[in-house]
Amino acid sequence: MKKPIFRVFITYQIKSKKSVRKVKEAVLDTFVLTSDLEEIKKDEETINRICYINRKKPNDVEIVFLDIEIENQYGETSDRFEDDY
Repeated sequence: MKKPIFRVFITYQIKSKKSVRKVKEAVLDTFVLTSDLEEIKKDEETINRICYINRKKPNDVEIVFLDIEIENQYGETSDRFEDDY
């Protein structure tokens, strides 16, 4: 089954769970497979991408999503596997 691909701009804050003051705010330009904002916030791939860019481990940081802007649909995923066997 094909899924739509959306381009999103995610404004977020990332801070270490150990640090009290240092907070970094940035914007991530990426693609996701859903337009539901709650699913984007809980998406493991998005969280791992933010941690990779900031060179942090997901268990060591706290991420706060400030704004999620869905720009447009950029197509659909390829249907590599047939449903019938």
